[in-house]
Amino acid sequence: MKKHLNVDFSDDDDYIEDLISVGETSVEKSIQCPITDYVTDGTLNPMLGHAVKMIAANLYANREPVAFAVPQAIPYTLQYLIQPFIKYT
Repeated sequence: MKKHLNVDFSDDDDYIEDLISVGETSVEKSIQCPITDYVTDGTLNPMLGHAVKMIAANLYANREPVAFAVPQAIPYTLQYLIQPFIKYT
């Protein structure tokens, strides 16, 4: 995660761990099943793993509930990564 964030210091380690947990929960809620269902040989499916990283990175970079620029969705990112895993009931 720190490599994804380009962070090379340890001051934020606990905060980053919390953001990873938030990212995992967010992905689980989006796909409507535990991400552990997609763990093989101790490794999370890379698409879901990257989705978790994207959520955590966004929360790390944007720590406040408001933005001062106009945000734009980037195609083929979060929704694209989790869409194949969504469990429709």
